[in-house]
Amino acid sequence: MSQLFIILSIAVSTFSKTDFFKVLSEGTLIEIQALEKKIATSKQDVTQQAYLGTIQMKLSEFGKTPGDKLKQFKAGKALLETSIQAQPNNAELRFLRIIIQENAPKMLKYNNEISEDAAFIKKNYNHLPKEVKTAVSNYSKKSTHLKI
Repeated sequence: MSQLFIILSIAVSTFSKTDFFKVLSEGTLIEIQALEKKIATSKQDVTQQAYLGTIQMKLSEFGKTPGDKLKQFKAGKALLETSIQAQPNNAELRFLRIIIQENAPKMLKYNNEISEDAAFIKKNYNHLPKEVKTAVSNYSKKSTHLKI
């Protein structure tokens, strides 16, 4: 019975978005891997799926071969894009995408929605959760497209 409780506890655990944005911007490989595991074992919904995809794309930077990197990036991209398709009016998901698109290598050609996402985030900034607003504000200081 106690094992079932532990499994259920892990399955419904959540992660801190504040920690997510910190690890995404300055985390080590070990921190990024730990965060990916935590998100993957969290209660899954569209938003969690987008965060998982984003952290997987970040993890692709640490792949051993170009093929491994590309495979990891594409898997994360599929999760993020599926989430955005399910909730196209969610500025939080668009923020996750702009972070990746502005920082992805040009050869991946994952940069088509930067201007559209930046405008959408600006327009909907006041409706974002507090911790995401803070991340947007901090990110906008170094972003070339997103200025709040």
